[in-house]
Amino acid sequence: MTTPTTQPDRITAQEIRELFADLHAEIEDLRAEVRQMKSGLASASQPATPIGTFAEMMIDTIIMTYDDNGKPAYKATGAPYNKFGVRVWDEILPVLGIDPASLKPGKNTQTPAIPARVLMNEAKDDKPAQPRKVTGKI
Repeated sequence: MTTPTTQPDRITAQEIRELFADLHAEIEDLRAEVRQMKSGLASASQPATPIGTFAEMMIDTIIMTYDDNGKPAYKATGAPYNKFGVRVWDEILPVLGIDPASLKPGKNTQTPAIPARVLMNEAKDDKPAQPRKVTGKI
């Protein structure tokens, strides 16, 4: 019995070139996807406004209210946060030179205006950074 010898599959040089061209196209597609992923990761890891960024405001009014538990809550208004104001925690009021016991519910005008430092929230999506809280006097 003789075992038949089989010839190895042979392809032409043109077929090799076509296979390499297809392989090259797939590699280029993968490289483009990797570049896109890298740019997405780079932009995601760099916030538009760094955490811990501070702004300044001139406090001309302290608004005293009460929270749901009956505890006093404070908000400072003044340029440039006149419309909504910025939260002030009770432990910061003495740092600003304000005695919390002297405040009455509602608006308490501060004359002269108090220059203050404001901690900003991180900017997200298309929204700019927003004031988070008053942290001290300038």
